[in-house]
Amino acid sequence: RAIAAGNYHSLVLKDDGSLWAMGRNGNGQLGDGSTTQRESPVEVLASGVRAIAAGNYHSLVLKDDGSLWAMGQNTYGQLGDGSTTRRNSPVEVLASGVRAIAAGAYHSLVLKDDGSLWAMGYNAQGQLGDGSTTQRNSPVQVLASGVRAIAAGFFHSLVLKDDGSLWAMGLNNLGQLGDGTNTDRHTPTQVLASGVRAISGGDFHSLVLKDDGSLWAMGYNAYGQLGDGTTTH
Repeated sequence: RAIAAGNYHSLVLKDDGSLWAMGRNGNGQLGDGSTTQRESPVEVLASGVRAIAAGNYHSLVLKDDGSLWAMGQNTYGQLGDGSTTRRNSPVEVLASGVRAIAAGAYHSLVLKDDGSLWAMGYNAQGQLGDGSTTQRNSPVQVLASGVRAIAAGFFHSLVLKDDGSLWAMGLNNLGQLGDGTNTDRHTPTQVLASGVRAISGGDFHSLVLKDDGSLWAMGYNAYGQLGDGTTTH
């Protein structure tokens, strides 16, 4: 039903709601209770999974009951369970009310049913958007309402609001936030006022799908990942 790719691991959500995982597992990111590398999919949860997200060395799981679970590396609090303890099996972070999840390199984003945005983990570049550069080991509220979708890059985050506007925060050294500067942003900064349908964050670049079906891109472009025919950032 759904798939997610981390740095060196992969997650698979099947039609029966079961979660499977494979790949590198040195930080417990597969969630199978071990740190053993898996070359074939191994079952992690038997049922009840709605959505999945994979960071560099951690994984997020949204269950059908709206609860959030996480596993893997937690050095920077990216699992959001109030600790910095590695988890080799899924641990519950939020009991209910979660609509969507996104995993960056070492940070995580949570969209709740009420349209509020929450974030946790590494925050040295302001990617959590809470106005600080303080690491958060538990989810902290960033926006109270109005959020439709979220996406996480390596050290930056993207937010799509209900009105179709695009907002961004975090590392901006290569223009990945798209606000016309190279200034890091510690709070959500408006990039586009309307017309956005979907968003995606790469390591140091971002993609935007507009309502008219057009594709827009910004940020690092040394390998032509923006697709504009150049290698200009």
